[in-house]
Amino acid sequence: MKIGRILLDSKERYILMNENGTFNLSNTDLNLRDNLGTELYYDKSDILSTENFIETIEPSQVEFEWLPPVAKPGKVICIGRNYLEHITEQNKTPEESPLLFSKYPSNMTAHLSKIKKPSFGEHLDYEVELAVVIGKELNKDTPNVLDCIFGYTVANDLTMRDVQKSEKQWTRGKAFDNSLPIGPLIVTKEEIKDYKELEIWLQVNGDLRQQAKLKQMIYPIETLLKFISEAITLYPGDIVLTGTPSGVGFYMDPKKTLQPGDSIISGISEIGELRFTIV
Repeated sequence: MKIGRILLDSKERYILMNENGTFNLSNTDLNLRDNLGTELYYDKSDILSTENFIETIEPSQVEFEWLPPVAKPGKVICIGRNYLEHITEQNKTPEESPLLFSKYPSNMTAHLSKIKKPSFGEHLDYEVELAVVIGKELNKDTPNVLDCIFGYTVANDLTMRDVQKSEKQWTRGKAFDNSLPIGPLIVTKEEIKDYKELEIWLQVNGDLRQQAKLKQMIYPIETLLKFISEAITLYPGDIVLTGTPSGVGFYMDPKKTLQPGDSIISGISEIGELRFTIV
């Protein structure tokens, strides 16, 4: 199942994408979120039944705006330096345990966004990543962490690289406004037979910059979720970004960081493509 959110006729609608690319729309009177804004279907999948998504549209024939596929995650936890070649291009050595940092729900922006290059630094860099969406509460006592995954989507950890390197904490360099393009759809976990065999890649203006298999992650998803949940309980709707492969622009010679006019496509096989432009 592929699930997303759009703005259609000034109304938020949830969609299920069909195999032919058409959308089934949620009923306008269907409440899919709880009082905190968290989607109810993460642990109540029956809400996504066809009787609640009866209207079908052809997306090429209507005007709509994409929204981030998760409305209000409680938290976004990110992993740094989780691919060996990305570590090598920085002249670093692998971490002895996963390296964690955070972005914020307010950092999210959607598929096809136009993102203004920040003025407080010079080098805006890209990082394509697999994002894991949590579906059930996950804590230090959870026996099988993979059972708590709802699904996967594509994300980009935009980074002001020079700011990140000039400050002891990464917050300003990583968690600025619109630094988290994400989507367009969540693919539920049962659709993915083996996530480790998926290919992750990124293009800038048609130039292939990043390409790897997810099995090249130093710390796989199950290890990351166990490590995080030893200290931090994860709740439905929380998002975990799993790291980026090599090929980021700042470490090229000469540097190839993002500039106004650049068009970026981030992709993961079987999950989709996330597109945005810099203005």
